[in-house]
Amino acid sequence: MRVTIIRDDGVVGVGGIFRPVDLSALPAGIRAVQWNGVSGHIEYDEAANTVLDSIADFQEFIHLWTAAEPQAIAPIPVGQSAAGQMKAAAIARINASYRAAVKAMTAGYPEDEINSWPKQETEARAWLQDSNAHTPWIDGAAAERGMSKAELVDRIIANAALFAPMHGQLTGKRQKLCDEIAALGNTPAQQQLDAIQW
Repeated sequence: MRVTIIRDDGVVGVGGIFRPVDLSALPAGIRAVQWNGVSGHIEYDEAANTVLDSIADFQEFIHLWTAAEPQAIAPIPVGQSAAGQMKAAAIARINASYRAAVKAMTAGYPEDEINSWPKQETEARAWLQDSNAHTPWIDGAAAERGMSKAELVDRIIANAALFAPMHGQLTGKRQKLCDEIAALGNTPAQQQLDAIQW
C-alpha cells in the first residue's frame, strides 16, 4: 500500500487517491512522508530526509484518510491516469519542500513585511534614479525608524541583492526537479518519481 502525506497541502494519499485530512497531529518539523509499501522516507523542514522502515507511526493518518467523507476524494481529472496522479503527488512534494526552504530563508519576517518587499525595492530603485520620486512606503518606514531615507534605501537595496540570488537558486531547483518529473513521460514508475528528491 503506497502512502503519501503532504503537510502543507493537508492531504494524505493512499494508493494514489488523495483526500484532505487533518494533519495537526503530525510531529513538528515533518513536511512529508513517502511510503512505497515496503520502505520510505520522512522529509523535514530543517533536517535531511530519514529512512522509514515502518508506516506504523503514521497509521493514524491512514485511519483519518479511510474515515474521510467519500466526496473528499480527489477525483481523477478527465484524461488523467493513476500515473498522472503519481506525478501530481511528486510535484506537490517538491513544491512543499520549496515552500519550506523559502520559509526558512525568510524566518523572522512577518508575512505582511515580506509581501511589502517588492514595493520597498521598487521605491528604493526609483529614489536612486530620482531623489524626487514618490516613495510613501519608504517615507513612512524611515520616519518611524528614525533614520534617513538614504540609509533605509541602502538597506533595502542590500537586502534585495542578498535575497534575490538565494530565492532564484531555490526557484531554479524547484523548476529543475519539476522538469525531471515531466521528462519521465506519461507512465513513470513510482521508484523513478521517488528518486527525485529535494
